Amino acid sequence: MEMAGATFVFCDSLLLAKAGGLEPAGAEALAELQKSRATLDDFIVRPQGCRAVGLAGAAEDAPAGSEWTRVRALVGAGSPHAAAACRALGMLNWRAAHRYCGACGGPMEEHPTEVARKCGACGRLEYPSLAPAVIVRVEKGGKILLARHVQRIPDLWTCLAGYVELGESLEDCVRREVKEEAGIEVGDVRYAGSQHWPYPNQLMVGFTAQWLAGELELQPEELSEARWFDPRELPKIPPAGSMAYRLIHGAI
Repeated sequence: MEMAGATFVFCDSLLLAKAGGLEPAGAEALAELQKSRATLDDFIVRPQGCRAVGLAGAAEDAPAGSEWTRVRALVGAGSPHAAAACRALGMLNWRAAHRYCGACGGPMEEHPTEVARKCGACGRLEYPSLAPAVIVRVEKGGKILLARHVQRIPDLWTCLAGYVELGESLEDCVRREVKEEAGIEVGDVRYAGSQHWPYPNQLMVGFTAQWLAGELELQPEELSEARWFDPRELPKIPPAGSMAYRLIHGAI
């Protein structure tokens, strides 16, 4: 397949890339790192056929000619390696969280034919799972609502977002999250696009929504500030490659 034979090396969710570019540094750089670092996981990503390796330690001291970079940089640049890198990192995160069976506690083993893990004790099968989350561009009179979040990068202004709960539709989640976090009601919720986000296993589903009623009343444990912005006069927002960037700029 397109990325068969490529080696993606990760440490603390960062990808080892060739210096000055976004191409995976590959097996040669990995061999240098493994002289001083423990290997946490090493497997072939199916069905792509690329290799994913997770290393212990901090993402520093990259081998000569290489550097650590975020996968989102590949996404933002439209790199041909972006999709495979996202899948490799997502699978690495999933495997780390499913080393043992959730039913009996037995060790999980690689399934021989499926993209899954199987408990050697009770036979339980686990497949890679996604955590769906909504992110929404709320519009009012030609302006868009952006907020600074308490739990995220505090100097960035971005769209409201949240995880979908059991029993909710995606549209219900949009309305609930906006009401809970910003105190306003929205109507005319429309799907805009989606994006896999391997931090650790999200599926970001983007929407636009029109303000319907209410004044801003922020949930203090979630938002530190929120304002309506003219799209031509934006504050510091997330970088290219993120769903928030695309929504804010109306690119989807």
